[in-house]
Amino acid sequence: MRPILRPRPFQRHCTLQRRANRLISTINNPSIPSIAYRYASTPKSTSLTCPYPSTSTLRQSTLLPKHLHPIRHQRSFINIPNIFNNNNNNNTPQTIRTLRASRILPFPPSPLYEIIASVESYSEFLPFLGASTVTARDKDTGYPSQAFLTVGYGPFTETFTSRVTCDRDNWVVEARSGGGVGEDGKPIPGADEGLFSHLSTKWELVPLSSKGAAGAGAETEVRLEIRFRFQNAMHTAMMSAVEDKVAGVMIEAFERRIKEQMALGR
Repeated sequence: MRPILRPRPFQRHCTLQRRANRLISTINNPSIPSIAYRYASTPKSTSLTCPYPSTSTLRQSTLLPKHLHPIRHQRSFINIPNIFNNNNNNNTPQTIRTLRASRILPFPPSPLYEIIASVESYSEFLPFLGASTVTARDKDTGYPSQAFLTVGYGPFTETFTSRVTCDRDNWVVEARSGGGVGEDGKPIPGADEGLFSHLSTKWELVPLSSKGAAGAGAETEVRLEIRFRFQNAMHTAMMSAVEDKVAGVMIEAFERRIKEQMALGR
């Protein structure tokens, strides 16, 4: 028995052409009114070309490219702003950000000031501070004048040098880093330590009671101001998610420290 061979594309095309020609001749024959009426809206063709695309034509239109030249596909990327560039390399440096928080505590300013001026104990109660080491003290007052502070948040940890100013007459303790010159004309360390281009942490006590520093019922307002500017925008972008809470968290930690120390009678 002769096997049934699948028609080749050319033979199949010819078969479809013959069927199409018979259909066209039938439509053009007025002796068959039903057929003529049925295909009255169909454009008449006198050529021998099939009005419908053959299987071969469909295969060619599907597989063969429409253009002679290959289409070059270009991959487009979303234009994300490069927040990791160092803003110090252009003429528009980042502005200095300022965080503030305050708390009224039922204690006189004197014991509060001693805790604030104890920079070497900062790492024991302040968040985001991994280590604090005093490297120099004032010869007259004995208060810290310079310290190494290790700041850590997330994957970033940095140790930098801070210049410490203790002004007991005005109940102020301030630590500054990031280089430059302070308001008193003295240089500020930490210009080449990478993390901050400016950092200032200022504690200020404001006595609210007129009964004296050690009088019963004395109250003191504790004010914390943090001013900072990072070296690059990557750190700024990460800090922006939590910066509104930093000062509040620090002053709450200071309040807990005060209550612990006062409970111990210090």
